[in-house]
Amino acid sequence: MVRQHKPPVLLKIAPDLTDADVADIASVALACAVDGIIVSNTTVQRPDFIQKHQHGAEAGGLSGTPLMDASTEMLRKMYKATGGAIPLVGCGGVNSGEDVYRKIKAGASLVQLYTAFAYRGPGMLPEMKNELQKCLERDGYASVGDAVGADHRRKK
Repeated sequence: MVRQHKPPVLLKIAPDLTDADVADIASVALACAVDGIIVSNTTVQRPDFIQKHQHGAEAGGLSGTPLMDASTEMLRKMYKATGGAIPLVGCGGVNSGEDVYRKIKAGASLVQLYTAFAYRGPGMLPEMKNELQKCLERDGYASVGDAVGADHRRKK
C-alpha cells in the first residue's frame, strides 16, 4: 500500500493589506483549506522614526521591531476574518516572551522568530520561554492553547 503524503501549505501575507484584502484572502483560504497563514511578511511602510533615519527611505521590506504593531494588528484582523478556523503563525517584530504572548492573544497558534534570532542567537530562547510562561500564569492560562485568540473573547 502506497501512502500519499499531502504536504502542508501555508500562505504568507503582508501587514500592508486593506480590510477588503483581508476578507478576500480569508474567504479563499477557508474555501481552499490552506493549512495555515503566516501573518505577516515584511512591510513597505515606514514609521516616522524610521523615515528620520539616514537610510530610512531605502526601498525594500522592513522587518524586525518596527513591524511588531502592524503585524500583530494584521494577525488580529485575520483571526477575526477566519473565525479562528485556520491556524495562524504570528511573526514580525518578535523580540521577547511578552511579544510572543501578544501574538498568541491576537490569534497565533505558532510564533516565528527571525530577525531577533539572527541578532541574538539561540541563547534568547530560554529567557523568552520563561517570560511567556510568566505571562500565561499572570493571566491564568494553563497553556498556550488556552490563550490563542484571547483578545477576541469576552472577559469573564
